[in-house]
Amino acid sequence: MERQQSQKDKSLAWFKLADLIARGEREKALSVFRLLSHSLPDRAYALQLEGDILWFLEDKNSTEKYKQAAFLYQREKRWVDAIAVYEHLLTQESDSYDILSALLIFYAMIDWQEKFHERYHQLVALFNNRTIDEFQLEKAVKDVVDIVAEAEQEHKSAWFWQWFDEMLADVPEVLATRLRALKRV
Repeated sequence: MERQQSQKDKSLAWFKLADLIARGEREKALSVFRLLSHSLPDRAYALQLEGDILWFLEDKNSTEKYKQAAFLYQREKRWVDAIAVYEHLLTQESDSYDILSALLIFYAMIDWQEKFHERYHQLVALFNNRTIDEFQLEKAVKDVVDIVAEAEQEHKSAWFWQWFDEMLADVPEVLATRLRALKRV
């Protein structure tokens, strides 16, 4: 009986939180959330939820909470959760080198070629628009190469190394020469 009452109290508290958020009562909503977050066993999820609340309330601190959540998801090797958070961040910062670089790594890790190519082309667009320089592009590619080389999964390596060879033809020759040295035979 006591457990049932506790569950009912939590449900009412979550409802109250939703109501405070809908009314835009930032401080009260965050106070209630902080109390409720202690009942959440998943710290990364709690940070993501706090980011969602702050984002809804148009608070700039939401980005930091999302990044903290993504970091914990990454540390726990919860790639899909980390991707979801970074994709959300990308909707807010579509020209973010850091977010695109992270997504490249995650998509290579889970072997999602289409999304990998899509995010790589966004990164190249940043390079072509001179938003990032060739050293940033090189670092992003090097980071992905290191991850793929560690993975040592043949099917993943096959598509990746094919992409790598094609990519070399599309970057400046000086950069291509430096990157070519990364390819393991």
